Amino acid sequence: MSNSDLWIRDIITSYGLSSLLLVLLTIWISRKWSDLQKTIYKAYLTGFEVECSELATSYKKHLFKSLQHIVSSDNVLRSMNCIRLLEIGVKTGENIQFYPDNTHLIGVDRNVRLAEYLIKGNRSWQFSHIIIERVIIGDGSSLKDVPTGYVDVVVTIRSLCSVTSIQSTLQEIRRVLAPGGQYLFIEHVPANEGTFIRYLQKILSQTGIWPSLFGGCHLDIDPITHIKNAGFDNVISATFTLDGYVSQSFHLALSRQHVLGVAVR
Repeated sequence: MSNSDLWIRDIITSYGLSSLLLVLLTIWISRKWSDLQKTIYKAYLTGFEVECSELATSYKKHLFKSLQHIVSSDNVLRSMNCIRLLEIGVKTGENIQFYPDNTHLIGVDRNVRLAEYLIKGNRSWQFSHIIIERVIIGDGSSLKDVPTGYVDVVVTIRSLCSVTSIQSTLQEIRRVLAPGGQYLFIEHVPANEGTFIRYLQKILSQTGIWPSLFGGCHLDIDPITHIKNAGFDNVISATFTLDGYVSQSFHLALSRQHVLGVAVR
């Protein structure tokens, strides 16, 4: 066998082995994809999102201080000097610490074990100052189990990016709020047009890569435009940039810009 024949054989053998390995890797990933998604998203929630929440503490204190002055539309709750609050995207419950004592909470989240986590989990003692009225499994785009005008406050913190329909979610938020009720929000917004970060946000979102790994999050959605067009009587908002140390700096770079505000029903 000539040297050229040996060279051709080696090439075929090498590429054949590489192709086989690639096929096997693809089959393995496809079978494990669901478990891989869950693992990555759980690490994201309990890692970056918790760190991000800590960085935003001062902004959340400013946003939630108005809760102390809200008077419930419910006669019974008003007589007990407490309110009813619905939060979409409860996640690990990082916002509950800011809710007034005896707040009646309706939690909305995709996590089917949210109720167990809030009531019986290792951190349940941190939520003992509130009353968990109901837990709804979903993303907020359908709140059919909540009566119209039933809640005093709705909260979303970095959650509108991952709902099935932002328009439907905002319509539901407006519907379930009592007249004069408040929608409090902190949501990440896209970077300025023409920047490299904005390009990455579009590519990662529109290809489905980012949403598939991080709970449906779309980095290219501008929530404030939708909020202002949702029919609220008044919307007050301001933008801010979240800075500080996080273990996953790439995540922060892609969701650093935020809008904070209050919309009144």
